[in-house]
Amino acid sequence: MTTIIINYSRRVLYMVQAEKTMFDSIILAGGFGKRLSPLTDTTPKPMLPIANESALSRNLKLLRHCGFSKTAITAMYLPEKLKGIDNDQGVTEFFYEESPLGSAGAVGQFKDRAEDCIIVMSGDAICNFDLKKAKEEFLQSNCDGGILLSRTKDMGEYGSVCVHDGKITELCEKPSARDTLSDLVNTGIYFFNKKALSLIPENQFFDFAKDLFPEMLRRGMPIAGIEPLGMWFDIGSFGDYHKCNLWMSKGESCIGNHVSIHPSAKIDCAVVFDNCTIGDSILRGCIVAENVVIGNDCLIPSGCVIGAFAELMDGTVLSPGSIVQPKETIKSKSFADWFPKPKQQLVLDDDCIIAEDNDEGYFVRLGRLLGGNGTVVAFAEGSGVTLQQACELACGAAKTGSSCTVISGGNAALAAFAAKEYDSKTAFIYKSGDKTQIRLFSENGMPFSREQLRVLSAKTPTDSKITGSVYLLPHGVLIKKYLAHIRKNCNLPRSITFISSGENRFSREIAEELGILQDGKLKFGITPDGEKAFAVLQDGKEIPYWQLLAICCIESGRDEIVLPRDTPDMVERILNRNSVKTKFYGDSDSEERKSAAGEFLHRDGIILALTAAELAEKKGVDLAALAEKIPPFSVMTRAIYADRDNMYSVIAKLREEHFGNRTAGFDFGYGRVSVYPSASGRFRLVAEAVDAETAEEISLKAIDLLDKSK
Repeated sequence: MTTIIINYSRRVLYMVQAEKTMFDSIILAGGFGKRLSPLTDTTPKPMLPIANESALSRNLKLLRHCGFSKTAITAMYLPEKLKGIDNDQGVTEFFYEESPLGSAGAVGQFKDRAEDCIIVMSGDAICNFDLKKAKEEFLQSNCDGGILLSRTKDMGEYGSVCVHDGKITELCEKPSARDTLSDLVNTGIYFFNKKALSLIPENQFFDFAKDLFPEMLRRGMPIAGIEPLGMWFDIGSFGDYHKCNLWMSKGESCIGNHVSIHPSAKIDCAVVFDNCTIGDSILRGCIVAENVVIGNDCLIPSGCVIGAFAELMDGTVLSPGSIVQPKETIKSKSFADWFPKPKQQLVLDDDCIIAEDNDEGYFVRLGRLLGGNGTVVAFAEGSGVTLQQACELACGAAKTGSSCTVISGGNAALAAFAAKEYDSKTAFIYKSGDKTQIRLFSENGMPFSREQLRVLSAKTPTDSKITGSVYLLPHGVLIKKYLAHIRKNCNLPRSITFISSGENRFSREIAEELGILQDGKLKFGITPDGEKAFAVLQDGKEIPYWQLLAICCIESGRDEIVLPRDTPDMVERILNRNSVKTKFYGDSDSEERKSAAGEFLHRDGIILALTAAELAEKKGVDLAALAEKIPPFSVMTRAIYADRDNMYSVIAKLREEHFGNRTAGFDFGYGRVSVYPSASGRFRLVAEAVDAETAEEISLKAIDLLDKSK
């Protein structure tokens, strides 16, 4: 028997035990639940009601029903609110974290008190899985860990998982569309043996998805992928929380205890907490926290969230998606100015944000999101509309107190350089057809990671009392710094020529400033974004970007290079055969991505072209002779529309059928087509073969196979 003593004043939980207990289950209930604010301002997320019973209570009952009776619960945020939990539901102890230890770090406290097989559950998700059967499957797998999986059409905020023969082969936490591995997601329900738990360090922040599971895979410790039957809901967003309630109530409104409702009130698909008073009003598809008072003739439409102890007086009408803060009072007929504006909705493609050109305040709001700490560079492609938009963005960032610099004239590669040079978040604004697009670069010159974009999308900007400065940087100042950067990072050839198309004018100017002769014997072209280069030989034949990059890596004697995950397989094989080790990075934060910040060869076309020309001069041969040392191949990229409902299931099927490849796709024996899902609802196909005609042929075959898989 265990007695639980809670010291509320210090928010620390103490336990007095008759005997030392060995646990068979752990529930993680220490999260802050920030995405569910204001509901979680007064109630920890595991205690939010799901059809009038807390998520924590439901999970404890599920554990008890499935034979797990000795449960530890980790708590940190509002631990005194974890009420209504008693030993009849299998609780043995609560443990309070004074500082966040991460999901695995919290469990690490129990390494010496865990049974040989222990289940770990998130306290803020709901399922009806048969956990007893799942445990049996885990034990039969002879694995050191196990992850319960569920399938979804929308990856959202979940961890993506790749499985082969019942074993986890790869994980990616909250991936971008491009990095998504399959339609299988991590439910946050795990099994571990003691060997796996022994990897968790003492008193150190450690996460399951980002730390423990990758370490287990590196050590060759097998992790079972278990896909049980049943429903699973993560309640991390308002939409998912609302959907979970309606599922549990079979589509009916969920009304809490001690709620007073006017007989004429109309309530449809709403979630109402305890102790609320609702007058003759209309509530549809909304969430109302505890102790809220809603008067007569009010309209609370879909997507609205009302914080605890708020009061909506007679005649209040809310716009869909409005948020009312706890204890806020809304007076009749003055609703128009009371609610915060919706958060900036970022329309994402794989490499950019698509701007809303018809929204006059768009760039100011985006600037306010980027500002707040550190400095911001607003980089315009040209001097027209994009420069005006860059100035608007800078003014928005300045409102938050950030110091801002506006630069005009250049490309994405130069913007990435500016980000690193000025140690600033940088927004590169450019036109693509009739659309304005924005690429964001972090202070290290790399594109914003998936994690940075998630934080940006969820951010609520706060203006500073002191407005920051806005400085217009002369273009020549940046160019001087860029020239110094080139001299530092590559050896310069005696001569080089850039082709005469308008988009290469900048490259020719750089060559002139560097004092390099332009004699016309070997020509290079730079792509409009400035990030890639290709060579044009005297006979008119081209050496495309990927071959040029491979030549430079091999001939310069490099030992290793870090490349994007969508690098063609042929490039990897050629480099590996020539003793160049390859590592790859995706859109998520990783050590490989950090290392790539110091790589310029594959991200700056001018540096790549100068390096290739210098290597040919140094070896006393023309570039064609160096190109003959590597097998010929051609890479072709195209995009096709995909069915969003089965886009990720197609990727899962391709990975399983062609297991062993770095990417999902089709192998044709005489070429390969890699398939990447896109945030815009398309598949991007990268075909690679011995020549362009064959690459075209297999890309069409891949399209036909994808059509048949629908």
